[in-house]
Amino acid sequence: MKPNSFMEKLTDVFSWMTKLAYAHFLWMIFSAAGLIVFGVFPATAALMIVCKKWLDGESSVPVFHLFWRSYRLSFFSSNKMGLPYLAAALVLYANFLVIQENGASLIMIAAFYLAVFFLIITGTHLLPLYALRKGSILQIWKSAFMMSMVNLPISIAVLISQSAIYYLLFSYPSAALFFLSSTLVIIQLWLIQHSFNRIERKAAALRAKQAAPAIQKTYPA
Repeated sequence: MKPNSFMEKLTDVFSWMTKLAYAHFLWMIFSAAGLIVFGVFPATAALMIVCKKWLDGESSVPVFHLFWRSYRLSFFSSNKMGLPYLAAALVLYANFLVIQENGASLIMIAAFYLAVFFLIITGTHLLPLYALRKGSILQIWKSAFMMSMVNLPISIAVLISQSAIYYLLFSYPSAALFFLSSTLVIIQLWLIQHSFNRIERKAAALRAKQAAPAIQKTYPA
């Protein structure tokens, strides 16, 4: 490898590390500004919007301005979407404690774990859909559930990759302190965005295939 090429790659690595650390710092500050419970969802949505710009190749985007603007504009809508998810998780946790304490029938236990599975899988697409797509909160919830089921391998890949990142970063707590949220988000967003692009390509190919007979009928040879 040429020295210049090596230095360029090293510069890119340090550039990404700096950006990820700065984005994570903003995420922590803005999450705290919303008293954690009301701040974590808009901060995560803002972080996803920033990371999407980076993944799209817009490396010189003004990070603080974009983060603050996205946080401010999405504060209420992201909480309207995220707080029900948090409430559902708390309800399931309460049910888990009840089942653990009092026991339950096999059907109830199976239904409980199925609900946990659906909630976790839906969560892999919920905030990415909010950041990448337009629509009402209900539409985003429906789309997140449907796409997480249709793209089950991607949903599982998100869970596995994020679990691995959690393990790696918390093996070195100082790394988690600087990179946790931004690393989790950018991996999740990269996987989901590639999944969306693949679905859109398939949909475009299907539309083109369906349109071809109509064109031939209109303009016969």
